Amino acid sequence: HTAALLHFCIGDFWITVPSRPRDIPGVRWIHTTRRRWDDSKVEKSLRSLKDKKKKLEEGGPVYSPTLDAEPVRRTLRQWVVDEIKHYYHGFRLLWIDTTIAGRMLWRVLNGHPLSRRERRQFLRTCADVFRLLPFLVFIIVPFMEFLLPVALKLFPNMLPSTFETQSKKEERLKKELRVKLEMAKFLQDTIEEIALRNKAAKGDVTEEFSTFFQKIRDSGERPSNEQIIKFSKLFEDELTLDNLTRPQLVALCRLLELQSIGTNNFLRFQLIMKLRAIRADDKLIAEEGVESLNVNEVQAACRVRGMRSLGVTEERLREQLGQWLELHLNQQIPTSLLLLSRAMYLPDTLSPADQLKTTLQTLPEMVTKEAQLMAAELELSKVDNKTKLETMLQEEAAIRQDNKDREMERLADAAEKAAREGEPELQAERMKRSEAEPASSKAEKAADSETLKDTAPIIEGLKAEEITKEEIDLLSDACSKLKEQKKLLTLEKEELEELKDDVQEYNEDLEEIKKELSKTGQEKAIEESKASQRLSKRVNRMIGRIDKIILELEKDKRAAPAGNLVSIDELINVMRQIQNIPEHKLQSIAEALDDNKDGKIDIDDVIKVVELIDKEDIDISTSQVADIMVMLQKEEKLMGKEKAKEKAEKEQAATLKS
Repeated sequence: HTAALLHFCIGDFWITVPSRPRDIPGVRWIHTTRRRWDDSKVEKSLRSLKDKKKKLEEGGPVYSPTLDAEPVRRTLRQWVVDEIKHYYHGFRLLWIDTTIAGRMLWRVLNGHPLSRRERRQFLRTCADVFRLLPFLVFIIVPFMEFLLPVALKLFPNMLPSTFETQSKKEERLKKELRVKLEMAKFLQDTIEEIALRNKAAKGDVTEEFSTFFQKIRDSGERPSNEQIIKFSKLFEDELTLDNLTRPQLVALCRLLELQSIGTNNFLRFQLIMKLRAIRADDKLIAEEGVESLNVNEVQAACRVRGMRSLGVTEERLREQLGQWLELHLNQQIPTSLLLLSRAMYLPDTLSPADQLKTTLQTLPEMVTKEAQLMAAELELSKVDNKTKLETMLQEEAAIRQDNKDREMERLADAAEKAAREGEPELQAERMKRSEAEPASSKAEKAADSETLKDTAPIIEGLKAEEITKEEIDLLSDACSKLKEQKKLLTLEKEELEELKDDVQEYNEDLEEIKKELSKTGQEKAIEESKASQRLSKRVNRMIGRIDKIILELEKDKRAAPAGNLVSIDELINVMRQIQNIPEHKLQSIAEALDDNKDGKIDIDDVIKVVELIDKEDIDISTSQVADIMVMLQKEEKLMGKEKAKEKAEKEQAATLKS
């Protein structure tokens, strides 16, 4: 295929850059799934209700903002003006939502990946459209399903995998399975965004949030510890990192002993992977107990979390690690906020609440606006359309800047690559010139070069091998080919089971919320939204169809090998067939993926790693790939334990009822 070319002008020079390959098989450009550790808004709302109930039962303080005893009465003129503004901002918001959603859908159809920020924006705009116009569920979703075969023909780049199969029917079914699965997961995420509607909603929470930030930023008045903990929970890791300034990102990287040189996108990716690893470690430590760790292990754990690990007593080490676990796991304070407070090197004499308060003061305005919206949504409070509109436009500006930075990075990479490729020609030209020079001139230059010769030994092996974006795409291609050869559908079946679990948990959370509200007499004021009910029915139908497609694909299989494990040699051979890559590079990539060094790798695990890296559009070292593999293994282990625990609790509850 002829590669698409992008042309850029730098000064007086034009550079031609190959655009990101869209026809490389196996790259899942349409992938938009949120990461597995995220709780849905329904779960967070349920947790908030339970926390309030618990504090009331214990007799503790439940903060409510100071509001006027009687609302200010508006004149007829004020009422008319307010209503006009409300509908003006509402229609404008709907238009901008529709425009953004259409543009991002076009990107997905044409095979472009969505970044974390773009995915969050896409989800929000779709949720807003369905919330404002619930009847669209009857039009858009069936229309998308009906036109799916047409879309796959019109937009072949949407799924660039070229399945090596003799059966056209099998190829069509696999493409349909992939798209339907992604669509169902995205719609389920949308359902959880718009699940509940509060008929008696007021703007109390947004006013409370504004009052809180006014206290810590302007008036200097100290909020209560309860307020600080409550609002700190809203600043989720990805939301915070996406909006931090470069000096803050660099400070966090240095604190965690990560590479601090690179683009903002690369620094964020490093930090997100590190935070996920810390979260998995926190859960394992909490399960085993801080007391089970020896002194060296406690020191290492404190150091990884940016806390003092040298020159302090063992008792103090265990105390600060225990405090970290309490704040992170029990109080649900995001890891990014805890690390930012350590990066500021605040005095140890400050209480955790005061450290968090000081950290919140340094956050950019964009983060606080996003957190304010989230606070209102979790508490089912009212948010005016103007605030939503301002936040949406600010996020759009940030997305445009991110895309601009990424394009400049690609341009710089292409220029560097072109310079490297031009070096041999330049050396050949120099050789020709040197041969044409007189002998006396050569002798003088030889003497000069002897004087300036660097005799220091070259140290090899200190730097890990770098894997480029193109090689990540080739790795994804190789995994797709291996899956086709072995006729594996394990990853799709695993994702379908996760989707079914999400749907089941969502329904259980809704039931629990209804029970909690019935105890306070609010069950009539808060109900499941119409759009959510309609989308839920559609998602359940889609799950049924996906099940049928998987059964049909498995029906035609003949003695497919069991398991997803392949040898390193198999992976290297497939990659070698796709493109000519140096042998040592192939070996280093394969070894980085072999976490337990047994010569075998799990194809599905490799695909998960590729998805994580590919969405970020970055180059990465083999050592970082190995770290991501270890982190994913830990998460898998923890998820398995949590599911087993939940299952045991449900069985126990069912036994007690019977």
